[in-house]
Amino acid sequence: MAGSYLNANTYGIGAIIEQRGQLEVPDHQRDFTWSKEDVTTFIEDVLNAMNSRADDYFVGLIVLVQPTNIDSGAWQILDGQQRIATTTMVFASIREWLHGAGKEKDASKTQSDFIGMSEYGETDDLPRLTLNINNRTAFQTHVVNRSNDDTLVAALDHFGKKSSDRRLIEAAIVCRRMVRDYALSAGGNPDKQAGELYRLAKYLKNRVKAVCMDVSTSADAYIIFESLNDRGLDLSILDLVKNHTYGRSGRKLPLVQANWASMVANIGDREADDFLKVFWTSQYGRVQRGALFQKWKLKYRTQADVTSLSRKLVVSAERFSALDAPDADVWSENSNECRSYLKSLRILGNRQVRPIIMAAIDAFSEDRMEKLLHHLLIAIVRYQTIGKGRTGALEITCAKIAHAIHDKKIKSPLRVWNELKSALRGSVADDQQFREEFERFSESNSSRARYLLRELERTHIGGGEAFILTESTKVLNLEHILPKKPGISWSDVKKADPDVEKECVHRIGNLCLLETKMNRNAKGKAFSLKAEKYYDVSEITLTNSLSEHYTEWNRDTISERQTYLSELALETWPQPEGG
Repeated sequence: MAGSYLNANTYGIGAIIEQRGQLEVPDHQRDFTWSKEDVTTFIEDVLNAMNSRADDYFVGLIVLVQPTNIDSGAWQILDGQQRIATTTMVFASIREWLHGAGKEKDASKTQSDFIGMSEYGETDDLPRLTLNINNRTAFQTHVVNRSNDDTLVAALDHFGKKSSDRRLIEAAIVCRRMVRDYALSAGGNPDKQAGELYRLAKYLKNRVKAVCMDVSTSADAYIIFESLNDRGLDLSILDLVKNHTYGRSGRKLPLVQANWASMVANIGDREADDFLKVFWTSQYGRVQRGALFQKWKLKYRTQADVTSLSRKLVVSAERFSALDAPDADVWSENSNECRSYLKSLRILGNRQVRPIIMAAIDAFSEDRMEKLLHHLLIAIVRYQTIGKGRTGALEITCAKIAHAIHDKKIKSPLRVWNELKSALRGSVADDQQFREEFERFSESNSSRARYLLRELERTHIGGGEAFILTESTKVLNLEHILPKKPGISWSDVKKADPDVEKECVHRIGNLCLLETKMNRNAKGKAFSLKAEKYYDVSEITLTNSLSEHYTEWNRDTISERQTYLSELALETWPQPEGG
């Protein structure tokens, strides 16, 4: 790193905040991610260390990029934002407690030293810590500026359950509660309570230690990160890929950073490491998670490589997120059937076939994509039934097929099916085995069971779309004919067959769809009563026929019904022909 600057020293985390003047999280960095549990653990560990009179408590490595203008600019945080942000929230909680206790001078000192610096003519303080664009306003409003407990709690209503701003507010609330509880642990004397918080503030400033590594450029830091990872530092694949990509981008760094930020925004709450694995697999074949980064480094070495890669990642991230979102713009030109198949794959679990779909988006026309998704849906149902959910062989086969689609060696949906059939032998294509396994098949996942029963019902009524076959559990729900917790009315059945509950309650033959209101009312009742009062009036024909064909319900009748359902299954998920 000729001409670069690197300096590493150990400081108290509070001292880092105080001495650096201004710190900022670049917009391309991740949002605030710590959960309430993470924040609780951090504070508990600090308090335990302090109360056990430990000289220091070490919180790891913090990496900062020095500002261009050392006298007036902000230091960029490349690693350490969660710890620094949480520490700032603890100081803000101490500030609020001190204000409430009438100790205005100490509250103001806490604010100016660790949270925000006042400027002439400005209403709001200049924050010592600025988060990225997504979290900046919430952090300024509810942490840097004064915000009472009621305002914090009310702010939760403005953010979605999975939003990073909500996590931020929840973290601030946890900090308030733990600081307040710690003060109360000193007894009823307000001065003693304040004394404990002064002690905590000093411990955070001087004794909660971090190795602070200052570098002159982002590229220097990314090279260091790779070196540290080679020596055992635990970084996610996403972190490693980002560090490598930025480190090779040179003067294209701003463009690469902007593309990376777009990619992260497209992924949203989805698992980023899974995206990178699917991206790689859809183009180059199967890779084990642990080997992904090494292969990545060898594939993308130059500035031109990583610049082109950053553009690809933006597009691929949008497509990856669309795999679980049939209404996404990616599918706007595709048929309703195509979107329906995507919904069904999402319900059944599409993880293994994702690389195939990703590779096919560019390679297949709309009509071929529809056939492909239908073939994959049939394969998943059959494999889950025959293969009993074992995913290893399916993942290997799907990776090979995706690579072949990308390389234009596989050009048709039927060829995909034939490759699956060949590689997985009888696990997807043997009709007799599928029927026999379906006769014994159990499904404890309610969403998947509802899907299977909906499709069997469509076959039973001769195809088409019935309004009642909705995915909404407010309208239609899953009924266990033999209840999951059989009451006294089932005592004779259980006495005659003690294992019937354990072995049969989740079998497909024991399940039916039932209108939700009737499902609630039928709960736990005897079969004869449910058949007469609820099943007989249901609009679902497979449910309605229960009262016609059966007068009792036990292991034998469950098997009899499931045999019929297995014949319907062969019609519902047949082997593809043509296409």
